[in-house]
Amino acid sequence: MRAKTLSWCSREMLFAPGEHVVCAVSGGADSMAMLWCLHSLKEKLGISVSAAHFNHHLRGAESDRDAAFVRDFCEERGIALAQGEADVRAYCKQFGVSEEVGARHKRYAFFASLACDKVATAHNADDNTETVLLHLLRGTGLRGLGGIPPKNARLVRPILWATRKDILRFLEEESLPWIEDSTNAGDTTRRNRLRHWVLPVLREEEPAVSSHISEMAELLRGEDALLDAYAADLLEKAAAGEDLWRCDTILEAPDALQKRALRLLLRPVLPVNLTRAHIQAVQQLLAAPSPSAQFSLPEGIVVRRQYENFTYTMEEPIGFAAVQLQQFGITRIPELGIRLTTKVEIFEKNEKASFQFALRCAMIRDNTIHIRPRQRGDRIALREKNTVKLKKLFVDRKIPRWERERIPILTMGDEVLAVFGVGVDYRYTAVAGEPALIIHIEKEEM
Repeated sequence: MRAKTLSWCSREMLFAPGEHVVCAVSGGADSMAMLWCLHSLKEKLGISVSAAHFNHHLRGAESDRDAAFVRDFCEERGIALAQGEADVRAYCKQFGVSEEVGARHKRYAFFASLACDKVATAHNADDNTETVLLHLLRGTGLRGLGGIPPKNARLVRPILWATRKDILRFLEEESLPWIEDSTNAGDTTRRNRLRHWVLPVLREEEPAVSSHISEMAELLRGEDALLDAYAADLLEKAAAGEDLWRCDTILEAPDALQKRALRLLLRPVLPVNLTRAHIQAVQQLLAAPSPSAQFSLPEGIVVRRQYENFTYTMEEPIGFAAVQLQQFGITRIPELGIRLTTKVEIFEKNEKASFQFALRCAMIRDNTIHIRPRQRGDRIALREKNTVKLKKLFVDRKIPRWERERIPILTMGDEVLAVFGVGVDYRYTAVAGEPALIIHIEKEEM
């Protein structure tokens, strides 16, 4: 086992000389074999090796037994050990997740906190086979059929090549102890049922099934990486600005490449919850006749069409509540991070500035001015005899629909006086030499 592990680690370039490697050790057969194998190979690999054990407190006294077993083993052999623990059931109750998911979250958070170069986990070829079968049962593509990768960031799998049979033989040859997790004997999980009932049947048909599936997974991971490279090239070609991509460039590509590019784009923000149906919906959004549409994904992600381009954001944009304009002072709109400062003076010069409005005092009189989002039917006359709906104005100026709800509209009663970034209704526009209500809009300092 040492020779094959050494060869595997070298081929997959799992370690660099001088690195500190922490072995995640549960006390079970797989992790004990991995720890001892790496510990005995540390000089040849040029690494330092220690261990880490995490107590989930899910099995009462048995969990404490596992922690004590790993501690005693490491003390007897002079192997440094880091220990962590958490009340996983309380965590699961707080966040509404299963014990399996909660245990994984807390365990890997503990591993991430360790000061080391690599964390080694004891996944093996049989684990890989089970993972591929699980992915097949729930539906998958190349990524799922690729199974467990040899490395992922600083996580490495030094015995992924080995079957359970290889591991038990090594433990026997080395006279190494291990302990069994009682939950592995039950059939409450799908993985356990595959392990106990399906894999034995497959091995009767083909004893080397795990090796064959691992070889297949390795080939498919390579092809998956190649297609991801093509997808990355497509996204680069489609780039239209920061976090902005051209719809037509994506849609001109073959359907399979479209899907892969969109998945590659969204995978960092939705690594778990992104489904085939989501990708198809985003494709439909890109091809939709509406120039300004959006589609909501899980976790508050929103994909938006902006005419010929599309983007995505992490959450829905907030609107803002209507407020009354303080005609002598400062009015703040905190949702937009802006403030409006008003004063009355003789207007001198009609400058076209989107951040300043000059309204004729004679037209305003004592009426109240409000600042609000647009409403259905709003109209403005920027030129004489040319009243236009704000909706048409925004469409003509290619302002995305979701941004339109955040544009401040100055109104008096049902009349639109001015639109931020657009201008003032000509009937209310001040002319030089007359009193005017000057409204200056600026960003609040954070």
